Amino acid sequence: MLISIQCEARNGLMERRPLVERCFKCSVCALVCPIQYQEEYSPTQSYVYDLFTCDNVLANPNLWSCASCHKCTEICPQDVNPAHVFLNLKELSFEQGLAPQGVVALIKTIITTGLSFPVTSVTQRLREGLGLPPITSTAQEELKLIVNRTGLEEKMRKVAG
Repeated sequence: MLISIQCEARNGLMERRPLVERCFKCSVCALVCPIQYQEEYSPTQSYVYDLFTCDNVLANPNLWSCASCHKCTEICPQDVNPAHVFLNLKELSFEQGLAPQGVVALIKTIITTGLSFPVTSVTQRLREGLGLPPITSTAQEELKLIVNRTGLEEKMRKVAG
């Protein structure tokens, strides 16, 4: 039985990843998925099944649990490439302003600082006390270029409202 994606994101996903329709819920991907070990999942209620059977996959916070390890892609007998499907769903979710606030805040931090976490004065003092150099980033210019060329800057403006 093929997966029937019944959500408003279906058309956008089909444009980006038409092979998703090949998925027939065999759950082979669940055998290797690190997310599958979370308490809410079981062999019959897998991560993939959860996403593709919920009312609105783009608003499902579990979508953002994918570790992007690509183990599912390596093992999928139908060549669906689930990791890319999840990536595309995340992009659609983000574009529609449905990404969790923590994800949006992380992206903002990376864009503005070049780091995935804010470096506080306390952290810098502790590093200094341990004889470690200060944490710095030289990636801001490269990140600005990437953000501009990929359209992320415009998407962030839309998400921020």
